Amino acid sequence: MLIFASVVLSCSCIACQGHVEGGSVTALLDSADAYIANGDVKSAFASLKTAQSQASNTYERMGVYKRYLKLGDLSLAEKTVKKALRKDHDSKELAAIYGSLLLSQNRIKEALKVSRGLSGSQYGSVYAEAFMRNAINTGKSANELFGSRRTKADREWAKDETRRSEVFYDTRFAPVYHDAYVGSGRYRWNWNAAALSMHAGKYDDAAAMYPLKTESLEDALFWGTILYDAGRYPQSLEALLTRSSDTAPGDVLIKYKSLLADDYYILAQDAESERERSEILGMNLSEYAASNPSVAQILSQTYVNSALYYKSNDDHLSEYQRLNALVTRYPDYKPGLAAYGQFALDRSRVPKDDTMTAHIRAAGLQTRQMEIEAQIPPVSVDDALALVKHAIEKNSSPDLLVLEEELILQSNGYTEASQRVSRLWPLLERNQISDNRYPPEIVRYAVVSLIQNGYLDEACELFDTYEKEVYQQDYGKKSRKKKFSSAEHADEMELWECEVAAWFAIQNGDVESALVFYKTIIEKFAPRSPVMNVSGQNDSVVNSYVNAGNIYSGTNQGAVALDYLNKASSRATTAELKAEILYRIGKQNFYLNDLHSASKALQYALRLDPSHNKARFVLQQVNREQK
Repeated sequence: MLIFASVVLSCSCIACQGHVEGGSVTALLDSADAYIANGDVKSAFASLKTAQSQASNTYERMGVYKRYLKLGDLSLAEKTVKKALRKDHDSKELAAIYGSLLLSQNRIKEALKVSRGLSGSQYGSVYAEAFMRNAINTGKSANELFGSRRTKADREWAKDETRRSEVFYDTRFAPVYHDAYVGSGRYRWNWNAAALSMHAGKYDDAAAMYPLKTESLEDALFWGTILYDAGRYPQSLEALLTRSSDTAPGDVLIKYKSLLADDYYILAQDAESERERSEILGMNLSEYAASNPSVAQILSQTYVNSALYYKSNDDHLSEYQRLNALVTRYPDYKPGLAAYGQFALDRSRVPKDDTMTAHIRAAGLQTRQMEIEAQIPPVSVDDALALVKHAIEKNSSPDLLVLEEELILQSNGYTEASQRVSRLWPLLERNQISDNRYPPEIVRYAVVSLIQNGYLDEACELFDTYEKEVYQQDYGKKSRKKKFSSAEHADEMELWECEVAAWFAIQNGDVESALVFYKTIIEKFAPRSPVMNVSGQNDSVVNSYVNAGNIYSGTNQGAVALDYLNKASSRATTAELKAEILYRIGKQNFYLNDLHSASKALQYALRLDPSHNKARFVLQQVNREQK
């Protein structure tokens, strides 16, 4: 297993050749070289003996050492390097050379002792080899290998061959494997080190092992994943783009492009992200998806994310094409069914032609938008409902039950508030887990439906009862008399809980609690996530920025309000929403007497939405003040 020693020895030989040796010693070494070349071994040894006695520094002793090695006299070579090490006991180069010599003679324990100080240095591979060979030879447990001398031997471990082989999966081997990589240059040693660090939750340690270059597309994927999991998205993207080759098995290429799409999305490069997704979906992947569940999962998620990208860009034809392909290929994929069902609902709610559009259509003409709409095949709510019912029969889940309920309401034409609300209570009863405890997806749907249909007291009671049941145990039975406050649990709450709790807080005039919830939403959910099928997440974040800004504005903290509103503006995805936010920014600047900024924001708002009369009114006030 001498996989590192030759590397260290070759480096040491180069170092020895690169110095200027003392005159007399140099002459003796040259003589020894000549004798060796002529086969006069006896004279060569005589010259080396004299040179060894006259050598006064490490480089001269190493000149003697390497010639003893050439002559095959390991005993004299060892004496020479040991003497040099006594003179310069801090030299890592000498320790590496001596350790390599001991390893070549299978003197593992001595090599381990000599090389222990090399870990983490450029010669750490010598220590790594000594440590791993010692682990193999002794069969010790990880606790014995990494513990002190007083660590008690595990006799049962030594008898179990399976456990003995598993010792190398211990996370404490991570630096040992990294040392092996540094000396050998074999990138899979570094993979082992990083993987063990990740397993131990040491993400920064794993990321620090990134070698700044990659050997292959597979290597680029590995380091891109490590850096992605460590939250270093720009570095992850860089690692993926520094690949040396595009050649790789199909499943590796799919995973590579999927991660590339995720990195682009998180870094707000949406077009580039969709380009990678489109390339994935344009590949012939049936053989990989059939044999590899992880590839099938990536493909189904890619369809959903691509559809949502087109939805955000109002390209409903492309959205339909992605979703139709998705439910055809993966009819049991729940997020896909949810997206398809939502698309059916959205299409069923498209408003009928206004008078002008009807006249254009009657005249046999079409606008560009009408042409695009005409290309979208009708998607029946009943067809979507049938798909969802089939999926529920195979594997029911709360999110599918909610989608089924929404589709039933639309299919049956239930428009009255009383009709919609009357179906909520049986839905809750059928899915009750315990007293006052229901699946969160069901509670969310019920609470929001009650609010939308004007049953505010019922919504508040249901939500409060649910929240108390989920979080009240933190208080303990003895303290149940203490008034419950959702704001104390904001960090534990899901996005929808924070939104609903903030809404109720505003209704009750509890501005302080509302601000807690809005800030929690911003802190927890503002960073982008590649799981795009949580489609309302960005809208929730934008709304939280706006609402927090309004609260600060109402408490005379105009500068803070502007900061929140500007952040909301940067994330707005529609012209109408951005115009509304810019209107609020302009109004706030007007209050702060920054007329130039106010005018600029309001003019931009009107360019985006010329019908925004409030922005026009405030702009007129600004213009009067500027005169």
